Amino acid sequence: MGNFITTVNYIVRRSTQLKNTYTNVASAPVEFSCIFCQHEEEHKHFTNPIESLGKIVERTKSGFTYLLDKPLVTVAGPLRLVKIRKPDPQRPERGDADFNTDYNDFKKMYEGDPKFELIKRETFEMLRLSDPQFDVMACFSSIPKSKALGIRI
Repeated sequence: MGNFITTVNYIVRRSTQLKNTYTNVASAPVEFSCIFCQHEEEHKHFTNPIESLGKIVERTKSGFTYLLDKPLVTVAGPLRLVKIRKPDPQRPERGDADFNTDYNDFKKMYEGDPKFELIKRETFEMLRLSDPQFDVMACFSSIPKSKALGIRI
């Protein structure tokens, strides 16, 4: 369990550093974090402890999102939504964290920046910030994950 918490805190801390390096939204709170498992053993290693900490609230082909019974304390605020992503050779990063912002204003400011990628999904869009100097990404979604899932946090 300790390794799970340590890993999530690492991802949120590094994503926060990335966010604070390239944006002006230093106070944006974390909404959601995802561990990108690097191999199947690691996926099992993280899935087992999280199952005792919360319940599955979203099932996708890339992995499950869990709502933790008690929030993890992170440098970017309390965190209750964590996804354990299945291994994917396209995602060598350690993970990512999503931060809540005024998305429309944020998008106007950063959409043209080459460090940001606009990702469009069926029900939402997001700007994803990455830098090869960081082993994580920071995401800014048009709809907070909790709202998209219909969860009150």
